[in-house]
Amino acid sequence: MTTRRTTAGRRPAASRPAFKRSTYEEDVERFLAEREEETYQCYAGLRDQLALAGIYERHAQLFSRRSIDALRKLTNAGGADAARHRALLAFAADGFIDQGVSALTDAIATAEAKAIVIWRGERLPYRAVRGRISQIDGRAERNALYASYLEAEEALNPLRQERIEQIGSLARALGYADYVELVAVTRGFDPDALGIGARGFLAELETQYFSALRRYLARIEIEQGDASLADLWYLLRGGGWDHWFDRRHLMTVLEATLHGLGIDLHSQPGATLDVAARPNKSGRAFVSTIDAPSDVRLVIQPNGGWDDYAAVFHEAGHLEHYLNVDPDLPIGSRVLGDQSVAEGYAHAFERLVGEPAWLMEQLGMAQEHADGFADFFAFFILERLRGVVAQHLHQLRLHRGGAVAVQRAHFAGLMSMLTGVRHPEERYLVTVDDGMLAAAYLRCSMLDASLTDYLKARHGEAWWRTEGAGETLRRAWRRGQEWNAEQVVAHLGYDSLDWRPVVRQIRARLIGEMSGYGGPNITTRAGTRKV
Repeated sequence: MTTRRTTAGRRPAASRPAFKRSTYEEDVERFLAEREEETYQCYAGLRDQLALAGIYERHAQLFSRRSIDALRKLTNAGGADAARHRALLAFAADGFIDQGVSALTDAIATAEAKAIVIWRGERLPYRAVRGRISQIDGRAERNALYASYLEAEEALNPLRQERIEQIGSLARALGYADYVELVAVTRGFDPDALGIGARGFLAELETQYFSALRRYLARIEIEQGDASLADLWYLLRGGGWDHWFDRRHLMTVLEATLHGLGIDLHSQPGATLDVAARPNKSGRAFVSTIDAPSDVRLVIQPNGGWDDYAAVFHEAGHLEHYLNVDPDLPIGSRVLGDQSVAEGYAHAFERLVGEPAWLMEQLGMAQEHADGFADFFAFFILERLRGVVAQHLHQLRLHRGGAVAVQRAHFAGLMSMLTGVRHPEERYLVTVDDGMLAAAYLRCSMLDASLTDYLKARHGEAWWRTEGAGETLRRAWRRGQEWNAEQVVAHLGYDSLDWRPVVRQIRARLIGEMSGYGGPNITTRAGTRKV
């Protein structure tokens, strides 16, 4: 009689316990709490190193092929829990890839936290440089610091490129043709179809956009077609509006707005508001959902001006969403799921900053000034959307491979053409988020516009003044991300996600002259053309 020997530490396949969803979800919650805490500590500027690799190693079973295969079977089986299973599959597939690139992720985050740009004898933290560029009035000085910033960006690109290539290899290892297909299958929407629809949106508002761009560039004495990305950052900084958007009053204004909806910001259990300035704090505002709804943290890096208000209100949308989610929902519906739903709620709050009635009520603006800022804010929203469309189209190509030189040129040409300002090749990987997050932003823009229309129709143009609107939102927030974006807009009475509400709302706010269109001449490695 012979005895079968097994490798130490491994059970024979027959003795492995069957996949149990409830156990898996409990483990997911523990992992997310650890990962969110680690990410918070680094990006809130409390620690200058990100150490995710160890967390992924401790929870490696969550991202094993066995777990992914089990979740695929559950998802493919359909049924009432199909969305819950798809959310878990997306989490597992993302985690498989995250685990595979965790060392590179840590290296990039650590390099960003430690990177210094020397500027006229001053040592500027890399993460603070973009904010500084946007505040420099002199164009020559602004573009000189921008050139130094691009050198720092370029120095990080080898790590970023290696990470992108590994992501593609890992997606193929899971049986997908490329990362785009992985996103399509695990998120349940078609990224290519989204790109086609977004191109139609661009065409609808092209004339309005380039007319507004010409007007605003003229105000800072820059001709259309001659603007750099640094000039655009300075323009969108909107420093001329600073006296209306006082940092000292920001949280008071947020509290008053939420009070109108029947929400007491400071009495909410589980909420942490991290608004303190720190040298290494991320310039991108974010919310950490350590354990929604019992531990949710809002984090921003104050820079002053209207963008502070927009950032805080955006993240307040996330904060309220996760603080009000039903704690009894499974993790796949409470925190995971369609991220465009969470972003839609956040955008609905952010865009209050561009509502003339809100500006007059909360900031004391006269009608003329409120209409003027609403025009500026609509231009900002439209520029951002055009940039996100370009990012999405770029990522569709990036994740399907190709020569790096071609990818760089494609990025610079596409971004320059769609935004009307010169974008450098050095940034071709800077805005690439995992999960093709640009797609979620496009989807959330349609959800946000539909939700805002619904709130205005049901609760009045100034919906933020009514507790009824607050109750409507709390009912939506309570569902977490149990529904995807299509189901949310269907509940609001729409047939599908639609760009038309977005187009209508932007047109209603862009009040500037429409005469004298003429897209800029943009020169890139891809050639020179008139938009």
